[in-house]
Amino acid sequence: MTAPDKYGQGVAVWQMTDPPSIPDAAQALADGIIPRTVMRFASASTRGATLTAPVEGMVTWLEDANRLDVYNGSTWVTPEPSLATTTTGLSAASGFSVLDFFGHRQGKVVVLDMYLARTGSTIAANDGGNIADTVCATVPSAWRPTHSTIAGYWDSGSSFGGFVIGTDGIVTLRTATNGVAGGTNLRLHITFIRTT
Repeated sequence: MTAPDKYGQGVAVWQMTDPPSIPDAAQALADGIIPRTVMRFASASTRGATLTAPVEGMVTWLEDANRLDVYNGSTWVTPEPSLATTTTGLSAASGFSVLDFFGHRQGKVVVLDMYLARTGSTIAANDGGNIADTVCATVPSAWRPTHSTIAGYWDSGSSFGGFVIGTDGIVTLRTATNGVAGGTNLRLHITFIRTT
C-alpha cells in the first residue's frame, strides 16, 4: 500500500510491501508530483481541456500569454506582484532641494511623488504659461520610464504646471501658470507603466 510523503503533500510513495509494478509506482509518483509543479500549457483553452478538475493551489504557465496563474479553488488567477517602495535616491538639480520623495512600484506600474523646494531665483513664465525648460531632479534608475518620455503635473499652491521625465530619469519643468518663485515648494506627481 502506498504511503504519504514525509512533507504532507499527498504524494504517494510506493512501499516494499506493495505488489511489484514499476509502471504503477512511476504513475503514483507522477500523479502526486505533477499537480504540484508549474504545469505548462500552450493556452488557457488547452489548459481547460487538459485540467478538467483543477485542484486549489495548482500553478500553470500559459505560453501564449507568458503568464503564471494559480487555481484558487474556483478560478485561475494571476498572482499580484509584490509592492516595492522607496523614499531615497531622488537627487535635486542645482537651484532645487529634495523635501520628500515616495516611489511605489507594483509590477510595471510606477507612482512617484516628489516634493521639492525651489532654492534658486524665480523662473519667470511668459503670457502663455511657458517657462524655459528647467531640470529640477533626477529619479533613481529602477524608477524611470523605460520606453519614452512621460508627462506629469506639479503644483505649488500658488502656481501649477507640467513636467516631463525621461528614460534617463531627468525631471524637467516645462510650464508654470505664474512662474516658479524662489522659496516655493513644488509637489510633482506622476504615474506610468514601465515596459520592462
